[in-house]
Amino acid sequence: MLPENRAFIIRGDDGEEYGPVDMDELRDWVQENRAGLGTVVRLDEPGSLWQPWQYYPELVALLAEARVTSPVPGQPGLVIAPLGRRICAFVIDLFLVVVLSFPILMVLALIYMPDWCVQSALASMQPQLTSSPQLPLNDRIIGSLISDMIMAFYMAGFHAAHGKTPAKAILRIRVVDENGKKPHFVKSLLRALVMVFSLSLYGVPLAYAFLNPQRRAFHDFVAGTYVVEE
Repeated sequence: MLPENRAFIIRGDDGEEYGPVDMDELRDWVQENRAGLGTVVRLDEPGSLWQPWQYYPELVALLAEARVTSPVPGQPGLVIAPLGRRICAFVIDLFLVVVLSFPILMVLALIYMPDWCVQSALASMQPQLTSSPQLPLNDRIIGSLISDMIMAFYMAGFHAAHGKTPAKAILRIRVVDENGKKPHFVKSLLRALVMVFSLSLYGVPLAYAFLNPQRRAFHDFVAGTYVVEE
């Protein structure tokens, strides 16, 4: 049987003492990665000695409880990112992808469809005299696929390298795998490709993020990733 709810003094990484704190507050500290294995503690009692965290069975049980109930299993220090910030980051990244895609698509159009480019330029200069030429269906499909691949490699590259895109860095959120680390490139690419596929379905699979407590979209489940706060 574990002891009654006792209060503890915590020695922080900075050497300062914090407390006394009861078990409820310690539970919050564990969730925030402010305390845990490696933390030196003592009872809030006269003459008590400094001991490692695992010396007290109630603290070991508290750490195990926090790991089980953490939004990211086994990673109690991670906090799931709010959906609002995720949506804002996605909109910013989408804008950056459009900016990146435009010159690439224009160069490809000039190389492979010079006649269409000339006709489009003439139509833009004399709209009252010349109707804008329609891009053939096959070329529209190819252009869409190229744009999708640019987006997929943009997302995968940044997530694999840094765990976050420029927009996620601004909004202080990042993508992690089951171990709390940035996902490797294959996992990042899988996540990005499934996300692009979800967009082709009018974003319906993305809405699943609203229906689960970990706020994971379909591509997060497929790739085994989470979006967390910095």
